[in-house]
Amino acid sequence: MKGATGQAPALIAPAALAFLKKSLGSPLRVAEIVGDASTRRFFRVSSGKKTAVLIVHPEPLNPAGPLFSNHRVLASIGAPVPRILGSDPSLGLVLTEDLGDVTLQKHLLDPGRRRGRSGEAERLYREACDLIVLLHRKGQAALRPDDFAATCALDCDRFLFELDHFHRHYIIGQRKMTPGPDDERVLRAFYADLASACDRLPRVYCHRDFQSRNLMVHRGRLHVIDFQDARMGPYTYDSASLLRDSSLDLEETLVDGMIDHLGRSLDIPDDEFRRDFDLMALQRNIKDLGTFGYMAAARGRCEYLDYVPRTVASIRRNLAGSRRYHLFHPLLERYALS
Repeated sequence: MKGATGQAPALIAPAALAFLKKSLGSPLRVAEIVGDASTRRFFRVSSGKKTAVLIVHPEPLNPAGPLFSNHRVLASIGAPVPRILGSDPSLGLVLTEDLGDVTLQKHLLDPGRRRGRSGEAERLYREACDLIVLLHRKGQAALRPDDFAATCALDCDRFLFELDHFHRHYIIGQRKMTPGPDDERVLRAFYADLASACDRLPRVYCHRDFQSRNLMVHRGRLHVIDFQDARMGPYTYDSASLLRDSSLDLEETLVDGMIDHLGRSLDIPDDEFRRDFDLMALQRNIKDLGTFGYMAAARGRCEYLDYVPRTVASIRRNLAGSRRYHLFHPLLERYALS
């Protein structure tokens, strides 16, 4: 955790302070937690021996909106999500269980945390893959007809939006390159084909950002956070997000083992699962480049650019192994990868 620690009134608005006093009592101590790419603000709040995390949204929340409905879905199927201890949707405030500061990414990058734990990465990734299987098998059945996740999908339009975001914020914004009319047409044709191909994959209930920075290691087990955007989407979306994670190097033997495990658990032939996994990973990694370019240029968060080389390597490997997109590889190399 980073950020200032101090008395509550100095860090949060009076209405939020009143909400916290009603929920936790007083006196309160508050420390801001640096969030990820979110516009939300996060605070660790303590009162005596009690601690919790306050999430402050920039806008009021719909009590039937995606944060609450997805929390209900995940909790109902046994997914390990933090308990909601209180909320004031009109103020955009949600108070949750405190799961600490150790993400899966942080846990695996810190040798001290893994000392003496042989096979720790494999154990945790198998646990993460089992959570994906849980979402596949039980998520859709837990949806209500008017839930956000039942009415909103990762579909062709969404993928095209994300690929256009990459075009604007990475190729043009970060790389300062403007394709000519002919190259623009080819790139747009690639985006359209990739989005359509991903859209044709079978849909399941997806977390939508199931990667190492959204999995907390708490008391030795994984917990899922940042689930508010969960919705129906391609069945390999979460596995591609986890195993082609732009923010963490993973051994290929580990990735292969987890792909095998997922295919067997979901009873999908290995070659079929790997084909659809690679397709989804290509879209996901290209989307990531757009996010990194946007975060650096629009939000001043240049640390995201540290993830670019790993992401580029994953896209390049995927393109090199793809008959479908082999012809587009040189153009993407010129504008985004080299």
